[in-house]
This record gives sequence, structure tokens and C-alpha cells, in this order.
Amino acid sequence: MRRNSLAVAIEAMSWMAYARLGERSALFRAADQLNASSDELREAHRLIMETTRFQNRLDNYISQVSDANSEMVPHGVSGFLRILAFLKYVDRTDERKLQQVTSSARQILGWKTLHPFEETIGRIISKTSQIHAANEYERTALETCHSEWYVKRILLLFGRDVSLQILNRDLKPVPLYIRSNPLRKVSPLPQDTIGVSVDGIEGVWKLSDPHKLGPKQLDLVSTGSIVIQDLSSIISCLVASPQPGDRVLDTCAAPGNKTSHLAALMKNEGEILSVDVSANRMAFWKKETRRVRCSIAHGIVADVMKLKLNFEADVVLVDPPCSNTGVFAKNPAMKWRLSLLRLQALIAKQKAILDASSKHVRTGGTLTYSTCSILPEENEDVVDYFLRRNPDFAMEPQTPFVGSVGLRGLTGSQRFFSHLHDCNGYFIAKLRRN
Repeated sequence: MRRNSLAVAIEAMSWMAYARLGERSALFRAADQLNASSDELREAHRLIMETTRFQNRLDNYISQVSDANSEMVPHGVSGFLRILAFLKYVDRTDERKLQQVTSSARQILGWKTLHPFEETIGRIISKTSQIHAANEYERTALETCHSEWYVKRILLLFGRDVSLQILNRDLKPVPLYIRSNPLRKVSPLPQDTIGVSVDGIEGVWKLSDPHKLGPKQLDLVSTGSIVIQDLSSIISCLVASPQPGDRVLDTCAAPGNKTSHLAALMKNEGEILSVDVSANRMAFWKKETRRVRCSIAHGIVADVMKLKLNFEADVVLVDPPCSNTGVFAKNPAMKWRLSLLRLQALIAKQKAILDASSKHVRTGGTLTYSTCSILPEENEDVVDYFLRRNPDFAMEPQTPFVGSVGLRGLTGSQRFFSHLHDCNGYFIAKLRRN
């Protein structure tokens, strides 16, 4: 392992703990600080993602060989101990290489900083370990690497057999998907270098190497010829089905993949109003829409719940903030930040955003509600709550329908599960205003 790769990983994990940054944001900040090469960046990225994915299990192992109060351990040391535990217990790295990694860590963090933890380091390297759990819920949480409260909720919702499939699938990343961008006037794409075409969905591919882009693919991304977008997100735009000349409202629109896809489906004819509350995210949205040559979208930094615009749309797309339980495999840090209290706050916001967005749907127009959550309380329950209070809206059949049917009687909605559909977990409901 390159020393600078380890340094970047330790620094990034410190930023994640200190500033609650996501994996990618922390990685790029650390890489800028330490001037990492592309190879070092890739190696550090793997360490960050996989150590974070197994975090609670690694902490359980470390607690068995350490007397230190985890809250008193410096962020950099804590990150290194987790990396070392990952390499030993999950990656099965041999003792000689573990000693080399530890030697590098002494140079990165300073031997004085690591000195109080040398006994713990020695025990991690030399001892075997197994999960210690107080009850079956905790054991399942440690085996599948999720919070215990979340494990209880998934078991209650889906039963033990299906729940274990859902939870265990989060222990490895989902493949990347890409779609062609017809807004760019380019020669036919070299399909054999892109990936495996997705049956029934034209112009969409699953990468041949499911976890990274090759040089030819990166060139196509940089020119805007193809767009990285998860399969479930692509399906939600196809379900919304805007037509050339339509007026479209895209709420919670950043970072812009959905906006650019809607514009492509509309052949850059019509109008898209994209709204997001984050100025930073909308700055990225602006760059993205320019890159892919989307010319009909107009961005507004605003809270859709307070939007004072007389805008009547043929198509409204609502993708509100959610628990991200469907992307735990892709972004494992998210599973350690979710709590029951935050979940309840998100549900209240989803209901409010859906209600506010519906005011802009013209008579006969459609509203597509989607989340990257697998929890019914953010999906079917929110839609059912809305329909009971808005009798002028009704469920609309979806095309294409390639996921699983919705739960709790909303069979017209569709769901995606990582263990079934090999993409992010997702939910889509389409409603029409009568």
C-alpha cells in the first residue's frame, strides 16, 4: 500500500468524523491537501468506502482488544485503527503487510501520537477475533453492518429471510449505470466499450467493470456524450414521460442528472423549471446542464415549500430529501448518520414538499414522486397520506414497469431493491390530476 494512499484515507476519515462530510467530499478535500496521484486516490477511496461499510463490526473488534475510551481517541488514530482492523479481519491482509501499514501510520500521524495505542495496534495485528453481541438484534446488526434500530425495522417490515438479503446486499457496492445523451450531436456510441445494455431500456448500459469507468468511458462522460445515472433514477424520468413542448417543474433538482434526462426526453423543446434549496448544489446543477447541452432548463435556488411562482406544469417531478436507505451500498457513511428522529423529520418534510409541489400540476397533468429509500413510511405511506387529502389526484399506470410492485395496496407504484434489481433501492409513484 502506498504511504500517501493511507495518509489520504486517514485524513478523509478525519474530515468525515469532524465535519460529517460524505465519502467523496472528504476524499477530494484530503487529496487536495496531500497532492495525491490518481492511483493513490483510487487506493484511498477503496480504503475509505470499505472501512466505512464495515464500521460497526470493526469497532466491535477494536473494543475487544482496546482499553481506550473510543470518544477520547483522536480522529486520525480512530480512522487508522479502523483501517487496520478492516485490513486484518475483512481483507485478510497478512501480518507482514500489516506491520508495513503500521510503520507508515507512525510516519503519517507521528510516533508520539500513536504511542498510547501501540498495545491496541499489536493486539489487532496478532489476535483473531469474533463478533461479541448482547442479543440477536445486535448480532445481526454487526454481521450485516447496520445500526441496530434499522435492523429491527427492516426485520419487522420484510421478515427475516428477505431482510437478510436486503441487509447483506449492502455489504458490496452496486454497479454503475450510464445512459446516452441525445442532446449531444455525436456519432453512434461504441457500445462494446461502454458496457452491457439493459434489456428493454434503450440507450442505457451497466458497466462491464461494475465499479469504475475506463478511459474511453471517462472521455465520453467529459464530453457529455454519456451521463452516469443509476438505473432506478433513469426509470423515474422515463415514467414521468415529459413530451416535447411540455412545461415541467423539477423540484429538489440538484445535482442535475434528472433535469438533463427530462430535457433529452423533451428533445430540448419546451420549458423546465428546476428548483433546489441549496445554492452550492445548484451551482453544480448549472455546470452539469451546460455540459450536456440542456438549453430549456432554468434553475432557481428556493425552498419549494415557499415557492411564490405562478407556474402551472404538465409534468412535476418530486424527489425530496430522504433517508437514503436505498443507497447504503453505494454510500455506506449514510447508514451511520440516520436515526429515528431524523427519519421522522424527513417524513414530515416529504409530505410538505409533495403537497406544495402538487399545487403546480395543471388539470390533466402528472406528478411523479420518487425517493432513494426502501422504507414504506417515506414512500407508500406518504403517497397514501397525500391521496386521502387530495381526491383530485389518482394513481397513474407506469411505463416502463421493471421493478417490484409497491406495498400496502399501492400496487401501481414500483420499487427497486439492490438485492433484486442490482441497482440502488428506489420508489416511484405516478399520479394524475383529474
